Amino acid sequence: MSGEGRGFAFLQMDSPFMRFLSVLADLMILNFLTIVCCIPVITAGASFTAMHYVLTKMVRNEEGYIARSFFHAFKQNLGQSIFIWIGMIGVTAALVMDWLILKSTPGQFSEVLVVLLYAAAIVVYLIMLYVFPVLSRYHNTIRGTLKTAFSMAVFGIFTLRTIANGLLFLVPFAVLWIGGWNSIPILAVFCFTLPGYLRAALYSGLFKKYETPAEELQQQAEDAKKKREERKKNRNRFH
Repeated sequence: MSGEGRGFAFLQMDSPFMRFLSVLADLMILNFLTIVCCIPVITAGASFTAMHYVLTKMVRNEEGYIARSFFHAFKQNLGQSIFIWIGMIGVTAALVMDWLILKSTPGQFSEVLVVLLYAAAIVVYLIMLYVFPVLSRYHNTIRGTLKTAFSMAVFGIFTLRTIANGLLFLVPFAVLWIGGWNSIPILAVFCFTLPGYLRAALYSGLFKKYETPAEELQQQAEDAKKKREERKKNRNRFH
């Protein structure tokens, strides 16, 4: 290969540089879709769920068409995500109201309650970090989804993965706080998906630990279904 050819090797489609640009382009498209589907507010949960679905596939090099995968996950999880999103808003509002009431109430007992309220808020925050990624990966009931998110958050509360996950979630708010309105163009392009991509790289390995039991349960359910069908056929033969 000539020196000129080697000089432009970074422009080849399979080069690390071009793959990096491709990932950035996908993140821009995904961020736009996420923002648009958040506009009705009530569908924000479904939008975040679909975003995490695509991000996990990107991290695992399983992605196909970004828009197709996004809307597939959006439609599939719309119902559950709306209930979870409304519940999150309600819990957050309750915590804020309790905090305002306790802060305005003098006394040592109220100070103790404020500390307990902070602890509860941290746990709720950590659950919120995992609930939509969990919903995007597993078919489960709302209760099961919250239980899995709670398990990941609480049992890993002091792990580097969870701490980094929580800090990455706050990056867009920190950028807005530091850059003010000048940071809006950057946030409009990458506010959800760039931190989300890094978060997906963190929790992807953790999710694999939960996926094997889920696959075994699915196989058990299929086996049980086959046994029921066989018993039904046997009864029909005797009749």
